[in-house]
Amino acid sequence: MKHINMKRLIWIALCGILFSFSKIGGDSYTIHLNEKQILQRYVHSDSATPSFSLGQSSPSDQISVYYNECGKIGKERKLSIRDEKDVLLKEWEFANVTGDHTPMICKVKDIVALRKSGNNKLRLYYTSREASKGRLLAIIDGGDNLKAQK
Repeated sequence: MKHINMKRLIWIALCGILFSFSKIGGDSYTIHLNEKQILQRYVHSDSATPSFSLGQSSPSDQISVYYNECGKIGKERKLSIRDEKDVLLKEWEFANVTGDHTPMICKVKDIVALRKSGNNKLRLYYTSREASKGRLLAIIDGGDNLKAQK
């Protein structure tokens, strides 16, 4: 009898240890450039902010953001771009959706147009009714090598 209880105790402890390292639940997001995924993250307070470059993009390209709030789509979703001093430069609002996950889409030309001289690092934020404080998703390097529009 003690032998069986000891096996159960070891099994429970092992499961607890393994699950403590998993990323089950929580918010996550992916960022796509023209349907090609360039970034995928789970939202954790201790993780570094990722970055990506638009240097090889063309003005007609699109950035799509899929944000998952614990398995649900947020209400009153917004994406915004802020400069290095946290000044709001532009904000996009998106309709509430149900069912299939719908991306939030921004044009590369709109983001690149926000660059000022010496300010190539733009910050992409997500907010919703549920995430009202806003979440920094990525730092965007506008780059100087933007392709000419065809």
